[in-house]
Amino acid sequence: MKFPNRKTAPFFLILVGVLFLSSCAQAPSYLPYEKGVHIIVSPSKLSVHSGSEDKVFIQILDRQGGPLFGIKVTAVSPVPTVATVTPEVLTDPAGKAVFTVSGISPGTTQIIFSAAGQKAVMEVVFIGH
Repeated sequence: MKFPNRKTAPFFLILVGVLFLSSCAQAPSYLPYEKGVHIIVSPSKLSVHSGSEDKVFIQILDRQGGPLFGIKVTAVSPVPTVATVTPEVLTDPAGKAVFTVSGISPGTTQIIFSAAGQKAVMEVVFIGH
């Protein structure tokens, strides 16, 4: 192969560079997992009373229904005077996390679970003893 003359050399080098870079660039073969994450909350509604501690089970699944391991799940009670919740848990190999909800005083609130950019809500109702 003959090297181009001085007038066409810059064009040739740019062309080679563009070809090289385009051959190295790859489009991702997946979407970020946040796009297809599903949060399953069980139970979907919880009745608590003062001093009670109840378990809430969360499962994080990808868009094909497979479990996501090691995902941080956070939980918030907007009205902590009614109920509090474990603030964060990592999912196990089955994509599951267990939270503890504690009843404090009469009223209603929600528990908002967040993981991988998605949210799920569970209603909490305070009941008497």
